[in-house]
Order: sequence, then C-alpha cells, then structure tokens
Amino acid sequence: MSMTGRSSPAARFRLTLLVLTVAAAGSPWAQRPLLDFYVREFYIERSGNDLLRWMVQAGFSPGWDLSAERYAGTAGLIANDLGILVLLALLTLVAPRLPARRSRRWPACLVAGVLTAGLASLVGLALFMALVEDAELGPAGVLATNLGRSALIFGSVLGVLLALLSTGRPGPASGTRDARRAPHRVTRGRSMTTAPVAMPVGSAPGDVTRYLCAAAYVDEHFADRVVEDVLADETAAVAPSPGVDPAAVVRHCLAALELRYRRDLRLTAVFGAVAVLAPLWLTAVMVLLGAARLAGDRPRLATRGRRLPGGGALVRLSVSAGVFALLTLYVGVVLSGLPVDGFASWLLGTYLAGVPAALASVGGAVCAYLTVLGHDRETDRLLRTTLTRQTYRPPRGGAEGRPEWVAGRLAAVERAGQGNATVYSGYRPSVGWSETSAQWSLAVPLLPAEDPAGLRARPTAPRPFTAEDLIDHLRERLGSLTGAGPRDGEPPGGLVVEDRVLATGTALGEDERFFAADTIAPVTVLADEAVREIMRRPTGTVRHCLAAHAELWGGDVVPATFLHVATVGQTLHLHIDHHVLGPVRAAYHLVDRLDGGRTPAEERALLLGAASRTGRVLAAAPFRALYHARFETRHSRRMADEFAAARQDPLYDFGARTSIRELALSPDYHNYFQVMDAQRITSLIERHTLAAVREFLDSHGFDTTDFRAQQQTILNQGLIQQGGTSIIGNQAIGTGASATQTFPQQAGTTAPGAAGAPGR
Repeated sequence: MSMTGRSSPAARFRLTLLVLTVAAAGSPWAQRPLLDFYVREFYIERSGNDLLRWMVQAGFSPGWDLSAERYAGTAGLIANDLGILVLLALLTLVAPRLPARRSRRWPACLVAGVLTAGLASLVGLALFMALVEDAELGPAGVLATNLGRSALIFGSVLGVLLALLSTGRPGPASGTRDARRAPHRVTRGRSMTTAPVAMPVGSAPGDVTRYLCAAAYVDEHFADRVVEDVLADETAAVAPSPGVDPAAVVRHCLAALELRYRRDLRLTAVFGAVAVLAPLWLTAVMVLLGAARLAGDRPRLATRGRRLPGGGALVRLSVSAGVFALLTLYVGVVLSGLPVDGFASWLLGTYLAGVPAALASVGGAVCAYLTVLGHDRETDRLLRTTLTRQTYRPPRGGAEGRPEWVAGRLAAVERAGQGNATVYSGYRPSVGWSETSAQWSLAVPLLPAEDPAGLRARPTAPRPFTAEDLIDHLRERLGSLTGAGPRDGEPPGGLVVEDRVLATGTALGEDERFFAADTIAPVTVLADEAVREIMRRPTGTVRHCLAAHAELWGGDVVPATFLHVATVGQTLHLHIDHHVLGPVRAAYHLVDRLDGGRTPAEERALLLGAASRTGRVLAAAPFRALYHARFETRHSRRMADEFAAARQDPLYDFGARTSIRELALSPDYHNYFQVMDAQRITSLIERHTLAAVREFLDSHGFDTTDFRAQQQTILNQGLIQQGGTSIIGNQAIGTGASATQTFPQQAGTTAPGAAGAPGR
C-alpha cells in the first residue's frame, strides 16, 4: 500500500501534513529569516563555507511570496509561485504511487523527491523565462549547476520526509527465491480462490459467529460497515446471514466502536495539545513515531509460519525512540535561535527557547503510543476472555444508554436470523447467500404416460397436482437427507431445508404481509399461510423458493440451493440456483490462535504492533472522533429524508443491499477440502432433487421421457470437448448403460492398453 493507502483518513492527513510542511517552509515567514542569514553570512561576513551556502540555497527552493519586490515584478512572482504549485501538485500525485515495501520505499522516495524538486525547478525556470521580458539569468552552466545542486539537496530532504511519513506497512520479506513468488491461487467459481493461509479453520458449529464478533475489534472498517449499512438503515430489510447470529455481531460492533471512540478522544487531546503549542511540530511527532516503527520492525525471514519478535526488537525500538527524542529536543533548541517572532514563532515553536514545543512533541508521541498500546491490550483481553471457543457466550442487551431506535433495530436484526423472507434491492434476490455459482432450468410438458407393453402399473389417467404438492414432496425428500449421516454424503450437521420467500424491495407498496404496525422496515418472518399463498401463485414480484443449505466448517462454508417450482397450464417449470458462501477473511480467525494468557513473545508483539500503528491512528483520531460524535445527528438527518421518501415514492426501495456475512467474505478459500465439500453438497441436492421430481411425476402418471433426457443433459454437462480430436468407440451415458468394444489382439508395443480394453 502506498502512502495514501486507500482513501483512509490517516493517509490523507499525512499527505496533507507533508504538503503543508513544504508550503510552510517556503512561506515568507520562514524564507525572510533564511534570506537575512544568507546575506549576513555570505555577503557581509563573507563566509567561505561552501557546504553551508549550498544547503541554504537549497532552502530557497520551496520559497513563495505575496510581494513582487524580490522577483523582478509581478510576472516573476507569478512564475515563481506557479512553480511552487507545480511542486505541491507533483507531491500529491507521486506520494500515493510509492511502493510500501521497506526495501523499496526508501530508494523510491529519495528518487521521487529529487525528481519532483528538479522538475518543479525546471517548470519554474521555464515560466520565468516565458513571462519576464529581458530576464537576466547568468551563464547557463552556472545556472544549471545551481539548480541541479539545489534540487538534489532539497529533493533528498523531501524524499526522507516522504519515506518517514509513509503509512504503508512494510511488505513481507523473504529469504528464498521461492518465497518471493506470489502464492499459487486456483480459481474456484466466480470470485473465490484457494490460497495458503496460516490461520486456523472453522470446525465447530458457531465458529463463524465468533469470527465475525472478533472482526468487530480487529477490523475497524467492518465494524463501521455493519453499524452504518445494516443497523442504522432503519427502512431497509435485514438480509439473511446463514450460519451467523447477526444480533451478536452487531452488539460486538457497537461495543468495539465505543471502545475505539474512547481511544480516539484521548488521541485527539494529544493531537490538539501539540497543535496548540506548535502546529508544525506535528510533523516531528509523526517522524518520531515513524522512525521508532522502522527501527523496531525487522524483516522476518520465515515464510511458512508466524515468527514472533524477540527481545532485540524491543531494544532497537527503545534505543531509536530515545535517540529521536533527543534529536527532537536538539532541533527545538536550534530553531529557537531563528530571528522570528509573533505568528511565525508560534508556528515553528521557537518561543521559550523551543522547549515547550519539543517537550509537547516528545510527550505527545509517548502518550499516543501508551494510549494505542492500552487499547490493543484491552482488545486482546476481550478476545481471549470472551471470544475463544471455550469462553464464547452470546451477548445480550447492547441498547442500554442508546437512542430508542437502536433497540428496535436490534430486535429486527435478531428476527432476521430466524426469518423466512428475503426482501432484496436491485437484481440480487440471493443477497446474503453470495453470487450464483451455477443455475439451470427445466420445462417439462405434463403429458400422460405411455406404456404400450403394459409392463408397469399406472393410473388410468394422470393424477393432477399443484406446485404446492411437488414442493411438499421435495421438502420431504431433501429433509430425509438430514438424518442420513455423513456416510451417505451429507454433512455432519445435515441439510437445513426451509421455505423462503423472495420479494423485491421496490414492489412491496402497501403489501400488508410484509409490514407490521410497530416496524418501519419490512418484516422477514411471514406466517405459514402467507407462504402457502405465495407458493400457490408463483407470479409477480414475490416468489417462493425451497431453500436447502448446509453449514460446513463451523459455518465458514455454506453451500445452498434455491429451487423454484411452478405449474403453468400443462407445463412444469423447475429452476435451480446454486450458491456457495465462502469463508470469512483469514484475519478474523485470529481468535483461534489465542489460548490462555499472553506469552512474553506475544506481549512483545503487542508492544511492537502498537508502535507500528500509533502514527496513523493518531493522524486519523480527530476525524474518527468527530465522525463518531456526529453519528446520531447524521443518522437523524438521513432517516428524516428516508421516511419522507418512503411516504412520497410508491417505488421506494425497502430491500436489503448487503448482509453482515457478505461484508466479511474472503476472496480465498482456506483449505482445499472446503471447495470439495461445497461441491459435494450442491451435487447431492441437485441429484436428489431431480430424482424426487422424476419419482413424483411417475407416481402421478405423467410421461417422464422428456424429463429424463433433460436430466441427463444436466448431470453430464461437465463433459466438454474443447479442440483437438477424440476418437471414441462405443460409449454409454446414464444409469445402467453399458458399452462394449472388441479389439483384435496385437503383439508388441502397439497393442491397446487399458483405455481401449472392454469395460463397462
């Protein structure tokens, strides 16, 4: 990840801080004392220190002004200031594209800083020559030397600032050539892949709920999305999250946000104290924290597992922090010697010999680190004592001390966990179950069975049936698989077979079946008679499906099949959608690594982890604290608009747009057999469904010839010939079929092997 990350508040703040630092260094308040020093040192006292001269000249590189007296008129001033704007613009363009790996970041930042400074100098020179008539620039060789030298010195300083203020974590180091290669990923389905993940996998019922509860504490973005997109969206239906207790996850997200808010308030106080005493010294705080992180973060050479840091890492962290603290105090004393006063003195922190600003910077960095460390320790304690497999208990309450709407919405989320209706938004009736992985449809003409040979006993005429009758038969057949046990191919926990109603959120209107007197959002639990009525009339925007799913690997993998049955005239329509809800992100499985109290190595990892995160957390703290403090105001304004729109718009969308389970979906499978088990369950449901439909039609006296042909097409659709030439003799497809082909016996190596031998 680059310096700006992915639009994170901390990354944006650091980039803004860098730009403001460069702009402040080039401001008239900073440039005039530097110019006075330059004149006194090299024109009055005629110092012969060339190195000092070059460094001071480089300090003029970011200079800008509002007065034209130093720039040969207004045109020269405009040319110079435009060049500085180009410099700042280049910084905002280059910084986000710098590599995050530690081994590449420093060289890249130094090169980027020098090139940025050099390009901005050339642009400024070109503008000066274009806008100022009869400009006297001196010999070309001297001019090029001075510009190049200043760009090199100033650009190097700029590169160091870019590297130190970078928020990207160092990429993983590798000690072998093979380890540097990207892990091999095998595509499975539309968006899932298999990849090696060094985390435990789910195994017991309820594991996925624990993982998502842990995600509330280890992933700030996940907790924000759950609260903003699920809990606070009062007018929207709650999407199903199979295998998950959604109310428990929401309660933990609320608790995690409160815990994080208290941390951010303390960090905001630290941030404000430094900003009040000396605003530009916030840069010193970030540099101090960044330097401490880099010193303590030594690349790990292990590529097959997690290696916890040793004691030497803490020593490096302590020594580097002490050195940079002393350096910060020294810089404060040096800055106090600058001949500035008033606003510039406050901005640079040079008043009172620079001691208040330096002490505030060092003290602020220490307080920020201790605050983040305390938060991390509290989070670790909560994970160990409440979310391990041995200690987990579903939380209760969660609405105490909160607005009334929170309790009502929590109740709606809890009911959705046991609901039988999905109200969806857009074109996603499978919201909560992942995207469709496979689907097929059958249209079977309902014709009387023909039996000219008289070999089977059939009714004299077909016995009529309804879609409801066939659905009941399918439910009974699939439900019988629940107790069959794993020996027959079923998952240990069995299949869950249920009726599910799918309704689009824009077509509910005044449908009383989906609204209750005490709720705003559509209900997700329909009465049995309402479900039966929808089953009998499979038309319009509300449809019935028979859903069968299995919660495998502790609920981390959920294969599901949706069956829609309809009879229209003399035709039976059967549509099947397969879905596979893959595992949650591997980082959320961290809780299964925690067992008992922290070991010394784990304590060291916490200490170093807090050091690596303090800088960016401190930078984002004021924005996050303000965002959290304004949550209720923001929610009230949004809901007022939503309620008005719901009253005025007959096509208002009440549908769910996402689910808690899908917010945590990982792009990777964590074990190869998760893929195999998911495919096994979907194949099991598909074959038993087809067998049950054929059995039902046979028992009611309908011809199944066409159905059998379509069934064979579906079951054999995996046999595909792509290019090349295949020479095949006799072949047979289908139950009980056989094929025999006789080859003449031949001697020598040309005789056909097992592939051409007779077989069945």
